[in-house]
Amino acid sequence: MRTGRTVSSCGHGVGGMALAGLTVLTAACASGGGALPLTEADAETLLSGLTGVWAVDESSSEMPNWDIQSVGTAIHFEDMEQARREAVRRSEEETQRLMAVLEPIFSVAQPWSTLILRVDEERLVFVPTPGRSLELPMSGEWIEWIEQILGRHPIRTRVYWDGDSLALEHRPRSGGQVRSVLEIMDGRLQITTRIRVLRTSLPPSILVYDRDEAGGR
Repeated sequence: MRTGRTVSSCGHGVGGMALAGLTVLTAACASGGGALPLTEADAETLLSGLTGVWAVDESSSEMPNWDIQSVGTAIHFEDMEQARREAVRRSEEETQRLMAVLEPIFSVAQPWSTLILRVDEERLVFVPTPGRSLELPMSGEWIEWIEQILGRHPIRTRVYWDGDSLALEHRPRSGGQVRSVLEIMDGRLQITTRIRVLRTSLPPSILVYDRDEAGGR
């Protein structure tokens, strides 16, 4: 469920993102890439194609092994026992620091088994299962909400146009970025997710979803 408040978006042409009248769609921000204009027919086809209940096809999806390694620092010591205690202390502190950053990142990047999308010129409603419902304005404005699956993590999210595809961008307050591009390919929904955390870009995950006709009833 959407919680928190709507905050202002980045200020590079956000007004051009609005879909009022479904006329011509343009890019919102430099971070969204150079978007190509969409005609009214293109926009209607894209939005109607995304709307529905989707079930993941694990055999067609690609989930990489994400491995984040921190860079250690030199330990100065007088004896091996002192070195051991210092290494344990630093390891515990580093683990806690990493978890504080990674928990909210992976909570929004996990592979959802089913997904409900409702999208029109005003808003995108994103309902993963299990999870929360997010209602995002198609104007590109950021909303702030609280992730409650792995903990109470404040996260800012927006939806914007990336070329002729829609993208979701999540930015936890603790740091990092999760960016997912939604595309319809041969009647299937493909979500390509890229994570950037601790100045590291992780290999993308590619989730492929089929329409769940039974779930839509």
